[in-house]
Amino acid sequence: MSRISRVHLDEDYHVHSAFSDDAKSTLEENLEAAERAGLRTVCLVEHVGADTTWVPDLVKAVHNLRRASLRVLVGVEAKLLDHSGRLDLPESIEGLDHVLIADHQFPSDEGPLSPSRVRAMLALGKLDAQTAVECLVEATVGAMALVDRPIVAHPFSLLPKIGLDESDVSDSLADHLSRNALRHGALVEMNEKWGCPGPRLALALAKAGVQLVAGSDSHDCATIGAYDRVRTNLREEWLAADLPASPEIQFA
Repeated sequence: MSRISRVHLDEDYHVHSAFSDDAKSTLEENLEAAERAGLRTVCLVEHVGADTTWVPDLVKAVHNLRRASLRVLVGVEAKLLDHSGRLDLPESIEGLDHVLIADHQFPSDEGPLSPSRVRAMLALGKLDAQTAVECLVEATVGAMALVDRPIVAHPFSLLPKIGLDESDVSDSLADHLSRNALRHGALVEMNEKWGCPGPRLALALAKAGVQLVAGSDSHDCATIGAYDRVRTNLREEWLAADLPASPEIQFA
């Protein structure tokens, strides 16, 4: 049990802003909210695509806002494109602290597929659940090897959208994901917005020594560092591990 990693809830590794017109609050408002919430680390993140040209401007803007009272990081969130783990990233990503790997669409051999299309494929028997989950895990593992300092954002958030859930992720696939996260130094996010990973997978990752980090997936500064679903999943994870100490103390 001593190998189980801690999750620090005075950090938020997934905060969006109005910099890319994808959220309500500005970079400055996000940092002010993080300080009010008593956070010690915040990662300011924007969605990107292959045609994004403003990453250097984002890096510069965040660097200009750094402050002594708060560890401020900058990252981008890119969706998986295919089974190999190719990401929808621009050429220039210099200066980033993290790249968040996101399962916004299904990473098939023919490219990203919408959740509705994959749900229909599963319903028609053109794709089975095991193959779908294996493809998602393999794509995530592949992406870890392609970027420096990866974070697996909201892992398996795609599953409910295609009619599956985390029970469809086998222990062997969870182990495969864990081993490769360790190999590539990837962090794995406990995501508040989507409530994933759930207790079972969080415990499997933590037992393997993977570093889990908390992320609000905030698009409004009012929700930065606010964790309800994450706390619930961590509490259930700790109880499943049968640890004697209070979970509130262990992961606060």
